[in-house]
Amino acid sequence: MAETEEGVPAGEQTEGKTTYKIRLKVLDRETAQYRYATLDEAKAWDWDNPETWRMIGGWQITSFQQLLNILYRKMEKGYTEVEILESPRFMILAGG
Repeated sequence: MAETEEGVPAGEQTEGKTTYKIRLKVLDRETAQYRYATLDEAKAWDWDNPETWRMIGGWQITSFQQLLNILYRKMEKGYTEVEILESPRFMILAGG
């Protein structure tokens, strides 16, 4: 289970299960502004729009499930924050 909470260490043990917590820091390349997003907000993003690209560490994220998979791997490694680059497709393909 992934939760987004500020300032909570990853890998907290609860009743024999590990609950991972991570912050999603989103950089909007059009405005150059950072914001934090919750998993509920990320789930509501328009994942079917091919004109908006989201990337983590050079990997393009094309679905909410793929985002969860990457977040899970990052949390296993002890990351407490992940930066998501959100940009129109033309900015990434044209070199920004």
